[in-house]
Amino acid sequence: MNRYLLIIAFQFIATYTFGQSTQIRQFNSEELSNTLSGGGVTLIDVRTPGEFANGHIADAGQLNYYAFDFKRKLLLLPRDQPVYLYCNTGYRSQRAAEILADNGYKQVYNLEHGIMEWDLYDLPVVVEPNARPDSENKMESDEYYALIQSGKPLLIDFYAPWCGPCRTMMPIIDSLKTEYMEQITIVKINADASKKLIKKLKIGSVPYLVLYVKNKIRYTHNGIIGGEELSEVLQIFVRL
Repeated sequence: MNRYLLIIAFQFIATYTFGQSTQIRQFNSEELSNTLSGGGVTLIDVRTPGEFANGHIADAGQLNYYAFDFKRKLLLLPRDQPVYLYCNTGYRSQRAAEILADNGYKQVYNLEHGIMEWDLYDLPVVVEPNARPDSENKMESDEYYALIQSGKPLLIDFYAPWCGPCRTMMPIIDSLKTEYMEQITIVKINADASKKLIKKLKIGSVPYLVLYVKNKIRYTHNGIIGGEELSEVLQIFVRL
């Protein structure tokens, strides 16, 4: 008898979990653009005020995902209306969407690849008068193409200051830069500060690593990678 009760309980949990996950719908930039053209949409940008000021989708509200009262303010949104969320890559907005779904919101939409994808589609953004564009580790296209002509192997780390995984990778990249300083050139490029270049290269998420050897791409990686694993990759090309 206990066995059957356990099976029923498992089925209930699985059904409930599935029901929760289906409350969040992933959508792309084209779908969002079409939806916004109809008006009357609750659209929330969950990035920081600085990110928002430097370029946001028109008519979007702003709630800072990193603010201590973010959840409280998020749950003030109307429960009987669809809520559309976005950030830079879709990570923070997905976490925000899960908070809403867990608290009974039934119509939650997440821009899966964030405003980085929106930019790739040349869709319009609003830049606030008080915007202060980030300039740290900025790179223009001409500088980039000159850089990859280097004779040494070249590892480029595309990152963004707001990106948690990027911050996790930074000490790893710094350590490898010291370890391989004689064999490999390692450069960081700030995706937020280098939007024209990011668009030209069609980079849709960070962290993103690319390794050039003799002006050709020999290795790429999206997301976090461990220091030992990345070091093993570099060793292969040092020996070439």
